[in-house]
Amino acid sequence: MKRFQGFIAALALCLSVGPAFAVEQTLTVGIAAFPDNLSTSLPSFASRNLLAQMYDELVVRVDDSSLQPALAERWESLSPTHWRFHLRKGVKFHDGTPFTAEDVKSTFDFILGDNLYANKSRVDQIASVEIVDPYTVDFHTKAPFATMLVAISEIPIESARYVKEVGRDGAMKKPMGTGPFVFSRWVPGDMLELKSFKEYWAGAPKVDKVVMRQIPEGSTRVASLLAGETQIIEEVPMDLLEAVQRNAKTEVASVESTVGLILTYDTRKPPFDNPKVREALDYAVNKPLILEKLLYGNGKVLQGQMLTSNTFGFNPNLKARPYDPAKARALLKEAGYPEGFSTSITTRSGKYLSDVDICNAVAGNLLEVGVKANVDVVEGGVFSKMIKAEDLGPIHIVGWYSIGDADFAAVWFTQDSKRAFWKNDEYEALFVQARSTVDPEERLKAYHRMMQIFHEENPALTLFGLPSMYGKSKRLSGWTPPSDKTLRLAKAELK
Repeated sequence: MKRFQGFIAALALCLSVGPAFAVEQTLTVGIAAFPDNLSTSLPSFASRNLLAQMYDELVVRVDDSSLQPALAERWESLSPTHWRFHLRKGVKFHDGTPFTAEDVKSTFDFILGDNLYANKSRVDQIASVEIVDPYTVDFHTKAPFATMLVAISEIPIESARYVKEVGRDGAMKKPMGTGPFVFSRWVPGDMLELKSFKEYWAGAPKVDKVVMRQIPEGSTRVASLLAGETQIIEEVPMDLLEAVQRNAKTEVASVESTVGLILTYDTRKPPFDNPKVREALDYAVNKPLILEKLLYGNGKVLQGQMLTSNTFGFNPNLKARPYDPAKARALLKEAGYPEGFSTSITTRSGKYLSDVDICNAVAGNLLEVGVKANVDVVEGGVFSKMIKAEDLGPIHIVGWYSIGDADFAAVWFTQDSKRAFWKNDEYEALFVQARSTVDPEERLKAYHRMMQIFHEENPALTLFGLPSMYGKSKRLSGWTPPSDKTLRLAKAELK
């Protein structure tokens, strides 16, 4: 018996220390909202957050929003409308086939063709893509394209061979890229399971497996972190920050973001087709008090525009309208609504910091001026379908990330974005003008005027520039919170 016990003890020791028997490391992440599928064409950060684990771009945006080489080792501007990219050799897709210029051309030909693609408006300045040789590709643009590199950092490169073989639907059901993790299993609305790509060009990930779980409710996400079921969670509710910080095994990781949280109106229909109604509601909301009570002073009140103050293009001459319910009631009366009206606010739960609570607080303010606003909470998949149907209700809450440049937020209020219900010809013309020059002064002048138009017309009620608040296990190293909400997990390690 003693001999048998000794054998078991020796075996246990070998299993605990022998590299051949190392325990598989699984990183579990609590995600606030999932997209309804894994298509590269979806228009959301929820989608990008998942796809970024499986795909690479030509140029990668890292956690601090700076740009670094990825599938393109280097690039050069041969003229104001001609860019050349030198591709990284030796890169493999998850099926073992080599990455070449054909994959780049195929990806962009699809986007620029007559197809629905979320970020088409960000790259539609590209006129054509030309293969020079298997590892060199040229981009020709319609005009000087100042945001070219940032724009293509949003585009995951797909395998031309794989998409042709399985079709767009097949590639959506089983994504296959060159990224650090390989698709394993997808349960819509529940979880995405990934395994480490050992032949990843930048080095195999530190963890063997990643499980991304959709946990919409903030308190449930926090409970999962405190219980050790997750090692990273998104959007820690402000009232639970202390619980995460007080726990000996967890901590808060926060970063300043460039997201402008706004309430967008459907200006196609009454009463929000009336500018006076939209202006009235801006006076009706006590933004400083909501910031203090619900966000505990984290973040900043937006200054009468969708851009945060750390964004190129921010107009410093604009100020947020003050809280003035009497002014709001007077404007509603002028607009023909002396008794107010009924409406609704659409939100997801946990997509943004305290989003449901913020919507409820706004609804409470609106009620004081006679506007009865019901808060409709929908899950991420339903919200995606509402986007496709171009019907998000009379008011919906959304956060637009500028990634540091006005182009990437301002685009959502152009007609090409397919997300705007408001149209202003001068705004549209200025947007094209701003992205068709590399002169920073000219761009700045255009963006300042665009933000002034936005402030005057109020297609949306601007709320706050939000920080991103993550919770993490103290066992986790090699990961930092991203300023653009795109989790980058390849270097994450559990100890």
